[in-house]
Amino acid sequence: MDSVNVRNLEQIQEDDPRRRSSRLATWLLASLGGTALVVAALASAKRTGPAATSEDDPLAQLVAATKSDAVPAERVDDRDVTFPGILSDRDSPTTALAAVKDERGRLIGTEDFTLPEGHPASPPPPMDRLPVVPLPAGTLLSSTPVTNKPKDSLTQMAASASKVEPSELAPAGSEGGYQIQVASFKKQEDADAFAEDLRKRGHRAYRQAAYVRDRGLWHRVRLGPFKSRFEAEQYKKKFETAERVTPYVVDPNKVKQAEDVRAAREAARKRKFGSE
Repeated sequence: MDSVNVRNLEQIQEDDPRRRSSRLATWLLASLGGTALVVAALASAKRTGPAATSEDDPLAQLVAATKSDAVPAERVDDRDVTFPGILSDRDSPTTALAAVKDERGRLIGTEDFTLPEGHPASPPPPMDRLPVVPLPAGTLLSSTPVTNKPKDSLTQMAASASKVEPSELAPAGSEGGYQIQVASFKKQEDADAFAEDLRKRGHRAYRQAAYVRDRGLWHRVRLGPFKSRFEAEQYKKKFETAERVTPYVVDPNKVKQAEDVRAAREAARKRKFGSE
């Protein structure tokens, strides 16, 4: 076996061209990195320098331009009316007011305006009280001592304002014919007060005392008389709408039949107990 010279092998490895190219690439990369560092340092030095100053004030220039282009409010066209101008509270006329005025300051469209015939030229005279709209009669039926005799001043004012005070009462009603029964009270004074209130509202109301079996004496408030059932039904509909009360029509024929039945039963009962 031939011997190998180790020294010659080392010389061969040192003279390898690929190793030389890798060293050259490393040197180039190092040079590029150094150049990049120098450039970055110069750029940061420029940025940290003193800021540029300007003697011009943009806000002052805008204000000056606005004042130079401003026109009198009397000559502003309706196209120039803007929301901030409408809300202006300065002493000078606003654009909202200028939009309805001419160059002389007069309102536009008022020269040829005339009031219609029969229209009052002056406002109505002041009144001590506002016109009162009475509460429906149904409110009285659901009233309580709190509303009838209020203790606080505000409720008293409301109660007094809702009272009906006509010049004259409607004529009182009477029995006979078709009737409209509105309510029934245990106390006579309550029935009289409610009937009077209905007469103030223009209804022919009256009180009728009636003995109800197993319930005692009651006082009915009725409207009438009416000549036919149709007339009573029509009045009932109007009454419900205006007074917010749901009454019912009393048919005299049915009332007479019921009375005849009760009388026959009472007579039969007396004959039975009399024979015993």
